[in-house]
Amino acid sequence: MNHALLAELQRLTAYPSVTILMNTAPADPMRDDDVRRLDSLIADAERRLADDVEAAERSMVVAALRSVLLEAAMQPASRAVALCASPEYRAVVRLGREVRSRVVVDDTFATRDMVADVNRTAVFRVITVSDRKARVLIGDRNRLAELRDDQWPLVRDESDSPTTWQRSMTEAIDAECLGHDVATVLAGVARTVRDVQRSIQCTPVATITGGHDRTGWADLHRLVWPLVVDWMRQDGKRAMQRLEDARGARRFAGGIDEVWSLAHDGRVQLLVVEEGYDVPARLDAGRLVPTSDALAPGVIDDAVDELIEAVLLRGGEAVIVPSETLADHERVAAVLRY
Repeated sequence: MNHALLAELQRLTAYPSVTILMNTAPADPMRDDDVRRLDSLIADAERRLADDVEAAERSMVVAALRSVLLEAAMQPASRAVALCASPEYRAVVRLGREVRSRVVVDDTFATRDMVADVNRTAVFRVITVSDRKARVLIGDRNRLAELRDDQWPLVRDESDSPTTWQRSMTEAIDAECLGHDVATVLAGVARTVRDVQRSIQCTPVATITGGHDRTGWADLHRLVWPLVVDWMRQDGKRAMQRLEDARGARRFAGGIDEVWSLAHDGRVQLLVVEEGYDVPARLDAGRLVPTSDALAPGVIDDAVDELIEAVLLRGGEAVIVPSETLADHERVAAVLRY
């Protein structure tokens, strides 16, 4: 899971948008029994759509789900998977953490587990810089993979002066960072790292000094991952500190009932949610009414998913924290813009 795909999924609105979430066993390719279980969940989705949408539209979405299942079945499986399909879109999302297996039918995709996965796996990039070459590597907690396309790696031309090369590196790094907003670690000899860091628009979460033009992906990962983990821990701590600061400034809200309406008014700047918290509910005059039957007609499968999406779609932030972290705040809290 990465921020770019998450942002794309959260931008899409269409009914029906079907999200199938299921735990899988890590294997390459996906195990046959997991493929069969996913196929069974697709059948469940088809039954749920039977009285809900026209037959042609139902067939289109079910065909899209079976298509992404076929794609997922031929590739390595992680600890969980999400199959996403609507009349206009389809995607497979591999997750590095376990989920509650379920089928969600709504007008947006259920991204709550994906938000948690991004926070937990901390997709990040490493940019190595030198006076001859610059590389970009994208990683998670398990590996790094080098980005190779028309832009990267960036290699200095013989005609480039030091000033021209510095400018070329800066422009390319800015374009990469601004186009895909993830934690960035800068690696290279101290002088080059210092010069690049002073020139680029993004702020690296950490730097590593030394010549790394030829450092292997596995070695770079061993160097960088502990720094990213530290940044992750601090990110959760910063979110909790921001909540405390907001209480003093009277810009704090707690509990899903209160936060729900504020989020849909665009007032939530930061949403903090406990991992594993879900609330099936109906909407009654704009207010949430919890229910025990998540599959009943008119019920939002998980109002927490909807809440996260509402915040992110309005330019806010969302952070997932461990269970019991927000015990004093009804498991959901927010920093308000005003």
